[in-house]
Amino acid sequence: MFKAILTRLLGERAIGKAEYFLKPSLKDSWGGPMNGQTFRRRIYADLVRSLPLQAIVETGTYRGTTTALFEESGLPVYTVEASPRYHAYSQLRLRGVRGHVHVYLGDSRSFLKDLARDPSVPRADVLFYLDAHWEEDLPLREEVDLIFNNWERSVVLVDDFEVPGTDYEFDDYGPGKALTLDYLRPLERLGLSAYFPAASPGQETGAKRGCVVLCNDTAVAVALDEIETLRLYEDEPAAGAANG
Repeated sequence: MFKAILTRLLGERAIGKAEYFLKPSLKDSWGGPMNGQTFRRRIYADLVRSLPLQAIVETGTYRGTTTALFEESGLPVYTVEASPRYHAYSQLRLRGVRGHVHVYLGDSRSFLKDLARDPSVPRADVLFYLDAHWEEDLPLREEVDLIFNNWERSVVLVDDFEVPGTDYEFDDYGPGKALTLDYLRPLERLGLSAYFPAASPGQETGAKRGCVVLCNDTAVAVALDEIETLRLYEDEPAAGAANG
């Protein structure tokens, strides 16, 4: 009750700014970048090493913990957060690297549409990290659709996704709202190939959240096939086969 009253009095942006200065421990939310998962960070590092990336796009900035990891790549980073509170926090956190890290406030679907129209944003060889899903709002399917209809030779890494046959945690908000391959079935026309972590949950650290890597380009799929931290999922019709 007190927090709700304080938020109404000060506003969400003011709360976010206060948290940045008064609660330094929040910089390591969820145990650090990518939920504190070391194997997930290995997957990310392998993607950066193996693909000729021109930019990184993130949906769901939260407190900028993973965004700060992306900044270290030296690539242009575009990130969006729907919450004014967390957006204000991230703006302060990333203010020293704002030259190549662009922090937006808004809905992830509108954000991707705007990026697709922006001539300064690369339209090929982009890594997308999707983490904007939360409870009632589940934009993932629309995000994936927008990405593969507007960017070429790109790859999508989705957080909180079910890894079939494992005990990795994933987001499940009820019928039709679980982050699974079945959820992506309506996008079969995109010809997506799905790759999952090659490590079991027992070999992972941190929150042990599942993830999936998606692509629909032959050249990208060839590169992903060579990454030892990933395994191709071949038995799911919704995933389809890569195309050129």
